[in-house]
Amino acid sequence: MNMKMNKYFGIALAGAVVMAGCQKKEVDIHVEKPEQEAITWTIKVQAERNDGPETRGLDIEGEDASITTLLQSIWKNGEEVQVYLGEDCIGTLAATPDATDAHKATLSGTVTTTSITPGSTTLTLLTPRAEWIYTGQDGTLLAADNSIEKKYHYTLAADVLVTGAANGVITTAPASFTNQQSIYRLSFRYNNGSTKTPIVTKSVTISSASNQLVLSQPLGGTPTTGSLFVLRSAADTDPFFVALRNGDQQNDEVFTFTVVDNDGVTYRGNKTIPADYKPNGSFVSVKNATLDKRLDLPLNATEVTTVL
Repeated sequence: MNMKMNKYFGIALAGAVVMAGCQKKEVDIHVEKPEQEAITWTIKVQAERNDGPETRGLDIEGEDASITTLLQSIWKNGEEVQVYLGEDCIGTLAATPDATDAHKATLSGTVTTTSITPGSTTLTLLTPRAEWIYTGQDGTLLAADNSIEKKYHYTLAADVLVTGAANGVITTAPASFTNQQSIYRLSFRYNNGSTKTPIVTKSVTISSASNQLVLSQPLGGTPTTGSLFVLRSAADTDPFFVALRNGDQQNDEVFTFTVVDNDGVTYRGNKTIPADYKPNGSFVSVKNATLDKRLDLPLNATEVTTVL
């Protein structure tokens, strides 16, 4: 009898030991993961700027920008291209245009990052600045430091796949760049009901009925929209150029132009832009847009000293 009891007791005790061994214990273990070291890679990208049916870029056909019907999107030697991985800028490349077709170029330089996975990692390439800013334009198209060509001709290639990363060299799929705004050629005249007179334009404020004209936009961020002010370097009746990025590319647009001439006289009028001409990347010529409102405040020689 005692032997049986001892046997049962031994089995029960063993079971208790097993059960105790299966109980979970909360252990707070904090392991510091070593930081990955950033690696600098050499990279070359075959790039192309595309001119679709409605897309025009930044080289005029012929010698007179006031009458050209074609702008071409081409690469210039040494043009800088920002390289982004997600939200981080990881390097800057320089363009070497193809000798036979300046729509194409080789982009070369270095990038520095901790995470590159061939076949999975994608890059975003954009020119010429990381943040697209459209304020500060002066109506110049080419060559000048503040021209559209130098500061406001933004192009982007998204989802450029990294195809290889070995021996310090990154290879990618070809990058296709598209224009991120349209170029408008503008000039104005005033209709007093009987005659139409060219306006010696000093400045213009452009407002859109949709209120989606972009003033600035960070990569992947929310755009700031509003009316765009353009101050020309010299007032005259010649056509001038403005880069406009429109957040609404689907519907007809009504622009309101508020124009100030060299004498300070203000003119105002509207112009409807059909939806077919609105997609970013278009070249839109609005020459001799007729404005039918004029605000003429005569100069007063009397000094005003009263503060209202």
